Amino acid sequence: MLKRPALLAVCSALVLISAGGARADDLTYHNSRFGTSATFPVDAFPQRMPAPTNGDGMAWRSDDGAELYIYARRNAGNETPADVIAGREAEDDVTYKASGKSWAVVSGYRNDKIFYERYIFRGDLVHSVAVLYPPDLRSTYDPLVGPVTMTLKAETLE
Repeated sequence: MLKRPALLAVCSALVLISAGGARADDLTYHNSRFGTSATFPVDAFPQRMPAPTNGDGMAWRSDDGAELYIYARRNAGNETPADVIAGREAEDDVTYKASGKSWAVVSGYRNDKIFYERYIFRGDLVHSVAVLYPPDLRSTYDPLVGPVTMTLKAETLE
C-alpha cells in the first residue's frame, strides 16, 4: 500500500506541474487517431515499445523496469469514471482513487508494481496515461507521476 509520505509526494508532484512547463528533454506524444496527448521526460522512459496494430496509443519503458502508456479507447460500454475505478479495484490492490464527472485517477499495486492511472472521458472515448514501476524505484518515479499524468490532454475530434 502507498505510505503517507509517498501519497504526499504524489500530491506535491501534482502541484509542481501547474508551476512549470515542459523541459527541453521532454517528449510530447500525440495520437492523431483519438486526439490523445501527454508529455514525459525522455530520459526516464527512453525505450519506445512496439506500436499496437490498432493505433490506440504508444508505450515506453525504462532500463530499470518502469513503463509508461499513453492511449485512448472507445467507450462502447458507456463506462463512467466510477466504473473504471471499480474495474481496477476488482483486479488490483487499489490504495488511492479519485474521480469527477469526466475524469478518474486510480493508483495502487498490480503484479508487484506500483501503478498510477489517469483517465479523461470525452465524447465516446476514454483517454488514459498510466505509469507502472517497481516499488524499490519509488524515489525515482513518484516525483514524475503527477507531472506526467497531469499533461494528459483529450482533444475533441470532429
